[in-house]
Amino acid sequence: MENDKAIKIIPLGGLGAIGKNITLFEFKDDILIVDCGIMFPTDEMPGIDYIIPDFTYIRKNKAKVKAILVTHGHEDHIGAVPYLLREINAPIYATKLSIGLIQSRLEELPPKKKPQFVEIKPRDRRQIGSFSVEFIKVNHSIIGGIGLALQTEVGTIIHTGDFKIDFSPVDGDVTDIFRFADYGEKGVLLLMSDSTNAERSGFTQSESVLIDKLADIFSSSRGRIIVATFASNIHRVQQVMEVAQRFNRKIAISGHTMLKNVEIANSLGYLNYRDDLLVDLSKSNTLPNKKLVIIGTGSQGEPMSALYRMAYGTHRHITAEKGDTVVITASVIPGNERMVTNVVNSLMKLGAEVYYDQDEGIHVSGHGSAKELKLMLAVTKPRFFMPIHGEYRHLKAHAGIAESLNIKPSRILIAENGDVLELTSKSFRKIDSIDISQIYVDGQDIGDIESGVIKDRHVMSSDGIIVIVIVISEGMLARQPDIFSRGFVGNKEDTIVELIRKDVHERVNRLLVEKKLNDDIVSSLKKGLRNFIFKLTRRNPLIIVEILKV
Repeated sequence: MENDKAIKIIPLGGLGAIGKNITLFEFKDDILIVDCGIMFPTDEMPGIDYIIPDFTYIRKNKAKVKAILVTHGHEDHIGAVPYLLREINAPIYATKLSIGLIQSRLEELPPKKKPQFVEIKPRDRRQIGSFSVEFIKVNHSIIGGIGLALQTEVGTIIHTGDFKIDFSPVDGDVTDIFRFADYGEKGVLLLMSDSTNAERSGFTQSESVLIDKLADIFSSSRGRIIVATFASNIHRVQQVMEVAQRFNRKIAISGHTMLKNVEIANSLGYLNYRDDLLVDLSKSNTLPNKKLVIIGTGSQGEPMSALYRMAYGTHRHITAEKGDTVVITASVIPGNERMVTNVVNSLMKLGAEVYYDQDEGIHVSGHGSAKELKLMLAVTKPRFFMPIHGEYRHLKAHAGIAESLNIKPSRILIAENGDVLELTSKSFRKIDSIDISQIYVDGQDIGDIESGVIKDRHVMSSDGIIVIVIVISEGMLARQPDIFSRGFVGNKEDTIVELIRKDVHERVNRLLVEKKLNDDIVSSLKKGLRNFIFKLTRRNPLIIVEILKV
């Protein structure tokens, strides 16, 4: 590094959107990677499973990578680790549940070389290259959440991870404010703090308050109870189990990820329930409805989730019906509103009673609200501040909170993914940026937007597709062009197709007279047809041209 008294900080994800969290810390010849998550697709990304970070910079500097530090086991923080391990081989430092969840993901996508896991506990300290790292307990909507204190000769960086300050958490293990305050007394150069709930006033409610709301719902329900939550929210699963036992109900688990996570959490000692509580989902229909609870995925309306399939009648074992009570105990991630609304509407049409995001007390956020963010700033007393984890509006609101505590705007930096930031003992600024792409995972395929696949899917979903087959023999058309269309136009399709066929015939004959090559014919035909079809229909379908020579 040109300045060996400076730390480079490079966020590759987690800024300007919810998800895909990953940040690089580079000092001297050492790089630490904090988190490596996925982001779920929006409606504008048809067919995409999820988005992962662009690892180009990491690939070029893989010899410098000393460790991967994981703050917690949510998919937006660990989901892309299997893909990262295809690029590098570095030890992974994480708490026990986070390790278990990562190992489960690696079973589905094994790395070339078995990774080294280093299990850490809160207040553990490790020297990793040029960094001294302390892991600090934080509350979140998953067990094993930690913040980080990264110490170098330049100064101390506090990275909160996702956090809230819960004074009565389900497991009784509170956010370690003392350690954050201790660093604040000694001197924090930079605070990087979770901004997800920066626009919410006051404090976030404790996770423990939810159990009373669940008990109220269980006491009034006379049929099956279906609970949808994040598969990683083990505390929420534990609460449902406790209430189910209180009301003498059995529980069936639906969804591969949910079942896997329950097994992992149980094996690690994070769940406590009677041996006879769980029943196999395939046999659950033998129980009276009033004796059954189903826990599954689908709190975000995901099309392949358990709740979605129950709502639309495609689940192998369960279809929602009149008399069911459905509890969607999660807030809606921005961008998923329409999918959740569709599922809620479908469930209600089937006669189910649905409790969801709009119902008070049905979900407790895992992220701190404005007063908790203010408290974190107050106890750490950072020289510089960088809001992280959130859309721009969240980052901006968090910056405003910092300013309310008299942190000068010149000491607050709202960054973007790909920015190269330089931190010294006296300054914090952007010095460069690197080009990063959106990397899409679509089944077995991995690629960026330049592939054109997403664009083509958009066109097909909105304007349809036209396939034109041209048969050429001895430099002439052997027959009239064949034209096939799907999702293009409605009642007037036959008339319009004939007009297009006539236009194609004339264009191809002219191009053949000019002795154009196949590639030139395809290119010229697409360009001319695009204008012709738009004038005819005011639509821009995807046009595919195939030339056959006989």
